[in-house]
Amino acid sequence: MTAAVLPVSAASPGPTLAVAAGRVLLLAGTVFGLANLFQYGVQGGLLPLHPAVLSLSWPIAVTIFLTTLFRLRRSGGEAGRRAAGWSRLGIAATIGAALTLLAVSFARGDFTTMYWMTPVGISLYAVAWTVAAVRARRGWMMGPALGALCAAGLAATVLDSPIRSLVYACALFAFVLIPGAWLASGRKA
Repeated sequence: MTAAVLPVSAASPGPTLAVAAGRVLLLAGTVFGLANLFQYGVQGGLLPLHPAVLSLSWPIAVTIFLTTLFRLRRSGGEAGRRAAGWSRLGIAATIGAALTLLAVSFARGDFTTMYWMTPVGISLYAVAWTVAAVRARRGWMMGPALGALCAAGLAATVLDSPIRSLVYACALFAFVLIPGAWLASGRKA
């Protein structure tokens, strides 16, 4: 009788930082892109819902995002923790911008100032991609940065229209979800 000895494979290493960051971007692009499509559907009259439901869409989207981010952080090892940390910084910047616009809205007595959150939010992604391009020394990352910057400019031109939410959704799909999927795939660029 012979015995076969099979090597025990070492525990597979966790994802690289690029893969972990890609997963977070894929998540953000999907969740927040769909939230913006929902906003557009309600504001544009495509979904027969009362506008009051819009007050629920962002808390639900953020809860889904943070819950899934926690899972990605736990399963992603050190790279997952680092990517989640950067993501939390982005969320904090977004919330800070929203609270600033809310304070200005209260001071002015005009809550249409909150419409500026769309170009500001897209611009934050442009800044994040620029930082990533410089830190990682990956020139291709300037593409999503410049695309997001152009989308922020476009969003600023349609502030008074529900189309601003459609622009935001398209920007998230094009400049967050798609490049995030590329990074998450682990392909070298």
